[in-house]
Amino acid sequence: MYMADFLKEETLEEVKKVGAKFNKKLESDMHFKSDYFGELMSFDWVDEIEEACPFIDIIVRRPKLTLIQEENVTLIEKSKRINVSSVKNLAKHTEYINKVNADRSVEPKKILDIRNEETFNIYENRFLYTLIHDMVRFISDKEELLNNFQVCDDKLLEYVGKTETLNQKVNIELKVTTESLPNSDIDKKLKDEIKAIKHRIKRIKEYISSWQRSEMMKALDRAHVPLIAPPIKKTNIILKNPNFKIAVKLWEYIRTYDLDNKEDEKDNVDNNGNDVMKGFLDHAFLIDYFVLDSMSSSKREQKRKMSKYAVLLLTEEIKRIVSLLNSCGYKITDEELMCMIAKELKDEKSERLVGVDDVKKKFKNAMDEYLERMQEYL
Repeated sequence: MYMADFLKEETLEEVKKVGAKFNKKLESDMHFKSDYFGELMSFDWVDEIEEACPFIDIIVRRPKLTLIQEENVTLIEKSKRINVSSVKNLAKHTEYINKVNADRSVEPKKILDIRNEETFNIYENRFLYTLIHDMVRFISDKEELLNNFQVCDDKLLEYVGKTETLNQKVNIELKVTTESLPNSDIDKKLKDEIKAIKHRIKRIKEYISSWQRSEMMKALDRAHVPLIAPPIKKTNIILKNPNFKIAVKLWEYIRTYDLDNKEDEKDNVDNNGNDVMKGFLDHAFLIDYFVLDSMSSSKREQKRKMSKYAVLLLTEEIKRIVSLLNSCGYKITDEELMCMIAKELKDEKSERLVGVDDVKKKFKNAMDEYLERMQEYL
């Protein structure tokens, strides 16, 4: 049968109605997730921390101190240092006086004790105290990632749809997954790199451990000083001391690292796709239904029904491909489209002709062999 005659058949109109209602009643949704974790993981943070450690070490070994004056009312026998302020305070608080002697001398039972003490509790040291705590947390998080490190490029595509035809309800649930295949060369390279990184982290943790044992850190721990919150106060020491400048740089790097990395994780995708991509899945749903509806115990009827569906699919596919190219910024002319179709038709015909010749050749060889054997009996 010629294509022109095939296209005139009335049943082809019914196929078009089926396809039209299928698309009109179609409700669908898709979800796509891609997890890439491997060579994209950067170890630049190790360089940044290593660079800062010697400068922070200098600050911790030679911390800044300040002198504070502590005033405390205590028993007279426990007082260590009194001055004019102690006497003035006693004059205001006569209840501290134990007795007044005949010579009008006073014997206090309590006195204001005044002490001048050095303390580490200054802003710059609290900044360093906070930075070290941040380093511990940051490194702990990265170590956990390293311990679970593996190269993977896993993808998940889920699609659900429902629709109606002239006399049927149709549903589909699709789940497609991919997992990366193991690569021994890449795995070995990464294992060697991770081993080297862990060795460097060990050295950083030795720095941190020594800082935590320092007099300054112990004193701030005992004082239960609160961690400081950004922004950092620009004190003279923080602005001018070269060691503190490096510490501030590391503070800012750690604070922005996770945020910057999330913005850079473009290969990790979790979304609902877009209309163009979902359109292809909708079209695949239509193809699946046509295949299902064409199934028949009669091969002839199955072939005939699928051929009619194929005509509809051809027009749908051309429209969808042209729409996709246009949405991606590629313009295709009618002439270019026809040339592409003509080339594919030509290639298909060539393959068919080659197939026919092969069959003819094999048949001829078999006949020649048969005739040669028959000659023995003639």
